[in-house]
Parts: sequence; structure tokens; C-alpha cells
Amino acid sequence: MPSGSPSVDCILLHKRTIHGTVCQALNFACTAMTASDSSRQRGTRTDGSERAEHLAGLIMAFARREGMKAGDRLIEQKLADALDLSRAPIRLGLKALEAAGLARGEPHRGFVLAKNPTSGAAQPALAAVRRNEQVYASVAGDVLASRLPTDVTEAELMRRYDVTRAELQRLLDRIAAEGWIARLPGYGWRFAETVSSPESQAQAKAFRAVIEPAAIAQPGFALPQEVIVRLRERQLRVFEGELEKMTIGEIFHSGCEFHEDIIRGAGNPFFLEALRRVNSIRRLFAYRSFADRDGMRRHVREHLRLLDILETGRYAEAAELMAKHLQRPLVAGLS
Repeated sequence: MPSGSPSVDCILLHKRTIHGTVCQALNFACTAMTASDSSRQRGTRTDGSERAEHLAGLIMAFARREGMKAGDRLIEQKLADALDLSRAPIRLGLKALEAAGLARGEPHRGFVLAKNPTSGAAQPALAAVRRNEQVYASVAGDVLASRLPTDVTEAELMRRYDVTRAELQRLLDRIAAEGWIARLPGYGWRFAETVSSPESQAQAKAFRAVIEPAAIAQPGFALPQEVIVRLRERQLRVFEGELEKMTIGEIFHSGCEFHEDIIRGAGNPFFLEALRRVNSIRRLFAYRSFADRDGMRRHVREHLRLLDILETGRYAEAAELMAKHLQRPLVAGLS
């Protein structure tokens, strides 16, 4: 599209309120943007091919987190549930993996991995995911350090972070879904100032320290053995070396997944929904604490200890440990 020509997209952003932070639904019209030379070079690919590569990277990153190996099935519905997508984009990503030689179709089995996610062949697919996480972390860091104005335009963001229009749109959609940016009527975007405030951080921490131990203490709380085994396997992979290879986004996702799977044991969807909402807001200020890898290992050890206690049904003790775990300084780890 020539520079200066307008395009129109419409999105409805759902209203989210967490401790006074409100993002209202807005209809909007986008204006055209210009990008840096390197952004335009990346933009020579079509949006469709770039999206397919992005989806392929997400699938491969998921396979790596799950410890999958060559020959394992890539089940569409499982991928759709894990990545919060419909099956149509999952198929697009699987076909891109097949074109790259990382997956293959087999009769009566669907797609299977053709290469290990940790292999050198998988690195180009994972590189796009890492780049997206790096840009996301840069935006989060700039917001927290007040290096960005409250109101921004897409053109400004493209230039500042050296991204294509498609990359920026995915980034803004993600941030908007997490509740710390909203589109302005007609033009530009606005960051939610209260989301990154020290008060919001303290409130999110205090909120989790109430609801997560309370969920474990609920009558009828139960964590199936297969869930405990799966969580233990994942935490052990992180502790035994995977941590050094993970992006900040993957580390955060790992911590959220652990806590959400445990709170699910209460059998009360309100606990799970509340934790998911606070996690979506917490992601912004959690990013700056994940340079402390030693602190994260300490937290992973606590995760493993918590699983041991839950496995034996000592729920009162587990609730007490969860409360202590969540009250530790954020900079010390994953929670």
C-alpha cells in the first residue's frame, strides 16, 4: 500500500476492570503509517505469509515447552486450546511448518513433528517468537520507565520499535487484550497509566495472596494425579536447564500456567477467571523482574515442593505455603 493511504480496521475491546483500571470498548479508524527501511524490507512479505510464519513459531514454541519430540502428534484442537486460537489459524501454522520441513502429514495421524523443537532446524521458526517477545518487553519496559507518552500513534510505534505494520498490529491486539492500552476515538492509542503504578502492582500481589490459598482451602479441592505429573515434568525441565533458553514471555507463561492449573483444582470458575485477569495485567510489570534467574530457580523449587505437598493431600499446608510463596518480593521469581 502506498505511503499515506488510509486503511480501516474495526476491533471491539472488551471492558476490563482490575482495581480501578478500566479499558472501554472503542470502534476506530486507523491512519496510514510509515516505517524504517528495515521494517519496509521485512514488509515485502505479504501479511498472510508473515502471519503463517508467526503461527508456525507459536506452535513450535509450544512443542518445545511441552517437551515434544520428532514423531509426536500435533493435535489441532490441543494446539487451539493452548494458544487460544481457532483451528483455522492452527492449520495455517501447521502448513507453514510442513513447508519448512519441521512437520509432516501422515495418514490417519494428521500432522506430526518432523524435527525436535530444540534442534537447529527449529531455530528460525522460534526466532520470530523471540523477536516478538523482545519487542513486547521493550514496550513494557518503556511504559514502566515513562519513556513513552500516554497517547501514541501507530506510526510512532513502528518507527521506535522497527516493526512492520502486521507485527505492530499483533502487538497492539495483544496489549489491548491484556488491558493496558486502548484505541482512542478516531486516532492513536492510550496507555492505561494506573496499570503500571506501584499501587496496582501491590494490589495485584495482595489479591493473588488472598484468592490462591483460599482456592486450595476450598472443600472439595482436588488436583488430579495426571495434572501433578504434568506440572512436575514441566517445572523440572525449567529447573534443569530450560530456564536459560526460555524467553521472558515463556518464563511468565510457565508461571501463570502453573498457578492457573492449581487454582483450577477448586472447581470454581470464578477463581480461575479472577486469576487470569490479574495475570493479564500483572504481565506488564512482571517483565522487569525476570532478569533474576537465580530467584526464579528458587521459586521453581517452591513450585516443586508445593506439588509434593498437594500430591499427598495436605491441602492446609499447601495453602499456607502458597501464601508465603506469593508474598515474596516479585523480583525473586516467577509467581
